[in-house]
Amino acid sequence: MEIQKQFIEEFNNYLALGKVLAADLVDLSKSEDDTAYWRRNYVRVVASLIEGYSHCFRKMAAIGLKSNSSTLSKKEQESLLMESIFSTSNRIKLTLRAFYKMFELSPVPDFSGKEWQNAMAFIEKRHALMHPKNLTDLEFTEKSWDELRNGSNWLIKKHFDILKILYEKYIQKDS
Repeated sequence: MEIQKQFIEEFNNYLALGKVLAADLVDLSKSEDDTAYWRRNYVRVVASLIEGYSHCFRKMAAIGLKSNSSTLSKKEQESLLMESIFSTSNRIKLTLRAFYKMFELSPVPDFSGKEWQNAMAFIEKRHALMHPKNLTDLEFTEKSWDELRNGSNWLIKKHFDILKILYEKYIQKDS
């Protein structure tokens, strides 16, 4: 019962955190424009959302490890328990993969395509914006912006899809 209680606490944290972070994105989207200022804020807001969701999924999956670790690779298990040893992009990738596997969700995100390449570029841009070393770290070309936006949209979708898939698999079928 203790595992269930811990999981419910983490799930409630996910819902509360998600509510605030998603509202930030919605509010920011209302003022969308083509300025570098808006784009920098967009990257920051979406990165916060992705990292917040990923953290919550990691915590929930780590609780799940206590009862079932057989479906996850050693690297996936390590990403849930020792997140600081992985880069942000690897941590997000391994967390998503582990969460989908642990809860038998499908389809598991495809990390071999252009979408994931764009997502990694988005994560790198977030790092450059938060730790700028030169002016180019703060700028966007139209081509880079399109790729970053596509990568961020892919990451958002993969994180938002989890709740939808969980609902369809575990709740809707019982209704």
